[in-house]
Amino acid sequence: MYNSLLDPFALLTRPSVYVISDSQLETYKRNQAEAEIIELDKLIEGHEASIERLKNTRSLLRKEYPATQPKPEE
Repeated sequence: MYNSLLDPFALLTRPSVYVISDSQLETYKRNQAEAEIIELDKLIEGHEASIERLKNTRSLLRKEYPATQPKPEE
């Protein structure tokens, strides 16, 4: 039978527990949400830049090969 009290590595992997007030928890959650919003905004900006590059490439290809007709759903 495994006894974690005798295992010196068990103490290293034990999670820490912190007790905080409701207001501290609310502040933490607000800060986490703000950080997530900032990261999402960065992702959106990156995707919008990628979309613009793709549209530019598509336009260049259409100019170079004008006989190609776009699909009706575009």
